[in-house]
Amino acid sequence: MRTYPPGNPPQAQALLQQGLAAGGRDDWHAAALALRDAYRADPSLTVAAQGLLECAARQVAAGRRAPLPPAQAQASGAISVIVCSIDPARLARLRVDLDRELADEDWELIVIGDARSLCEGYGRGLAQARGELVVLCHDDIGILSRRFARRLREHLADHDLIGVAGSDRLSGPKWFWAGPPHTASWVSQPHGDGWLLGLLGGCGPVVEDAQALDGLFLAGRREALCALSFDAATFDGFHFYDLDLSWRAHRTGLRCAVALDLLLWHASGGDFAASWQGYAQRFLDKFPELQPQTAAAPFRPGTLICADEAKVEPIYDWIAHWLVAPPD
Repeated sequence: MRTYPPGNPPQAQALLQQGLAAGGRDDWHAAALALRDAYRADPSLTVAAQGLLECAARQVAAGRRAPLPPAQAQASGAISVIVCSIDPARLARLRVDLDRELADEDWELIVIGDARSLCEGYGRGLAQARGELVVLCHDDIGILSRRFARRLREHLADHDLIGVAGSDRLSGPKWFWAGPPHTASWVSQPHGDGWLLGLLGGCGPVVEDAQALDGLFLAGRREALCALSFDAATFDGFHFYDLDLSWRAHRTGLRCAVALDLLLWHASGGDFAASWQGYAQRFLDKFPELQPQTAAAPFRPGTLICADEAKVEPIYDWIAHWLVAPPD
């Protein structure tokens, strides 16, 4: 788990005002750097995260493109995508994105249509998979990045297990329990004819040493996933397969990360119904060290509505650029 500097709310407010002043001068780069530092000084300052997204949107609207990082080493091998689905319409829509983004790849889609649980279904899919790189994902997601395949291979060259939302501190039975600054997500949601972009966390585009990953999308090396396996006996439903897998991966010393720049959307906000409570207790019984000492932090990302899908990735390119830029 990384060490974060202590929060400084008064400094955050001063930086927020500095950012707003720069925005008033149409200096969106300076505004973004001030807002980034305000968000880091007070990670509960969601308005700063929203302001970062707005600065990025202004840069894109002005025709400015963020500098992109150089290409990195890529993991080799075929890609197996495993989906547990009983909804043909959802599956067909996901297939459109996968066909587009993996068109030049050696890949396969494995659909488990009769999973007794996600652990059981993913375990069965993993046994069928021929790819060295394995994706486990929900059927109600989509891909907003047009560099998805390259980024997937880059991230899996450096990591054993990745997700698109997660935390470098797990302190309860939800991946976002610890709250900021430990939690991170750039996952978007459909919003009318456009998208509701999300920004949670002041670091990125990669958060190293993840301890918890949300199961909407997980990807890993097949040998790592086979070694971890899935606990279908304990988690015989549709909850906690993800936290169980990612926490055990972290504990065994595997390289886990939140790969924010894969840029997915998800058509669900999560299901915390009565069945979730029962599996939460199973999870805590299995890992008593994760018995929470505090209430769960609220999940409050900065958000921005974007009507044009073509602008989503350029917006997040600016976010990635600003989050890795040195202090102004």
